[in-house]
Amino acid sequence: MRKDLFPALIFASVFVLLFTCQTGTSAEDLDTLRERAEQGDADAQFGLGFMYEVGQGVPQDYARAHMWWNLAAALGHEDAMELRDLIAEAMAAGQVASAQDAARACLARYYKGC
Repeated sequence: MRKDLFPALIFASVFVLLFTCQTGTSAEDLDTLRERAEQGDADAQFGLGFMYEVGQGVPQDYARAHMWWNLAAALGHEDAMELRDLIAEAMAAGQVASAQDAARACLARYYKGC
């Protein structure tokens, strides 16, 4: 991982801590967040990206984080655009391609079952 990415990833981790203090991390809270994300809520998609980035309440998965941030970015969420690009720099090209494919498939299903 590039050392210049550490500040952004530390920021992301702090944001997740604050985000989860506000929303909680129970299965019910995650279900609510997913439901909002499936309804096209860019903030919820952004939040799920953070959850996957640090593994808070879900398995850590950079490809899933990238996917959710990509979907939020497509809805105009500027912070998601920035973090999607930052995490992409820490991922292998194949992982990024897989995340982009997952985002396209999710979008084609209107965010259902992502």
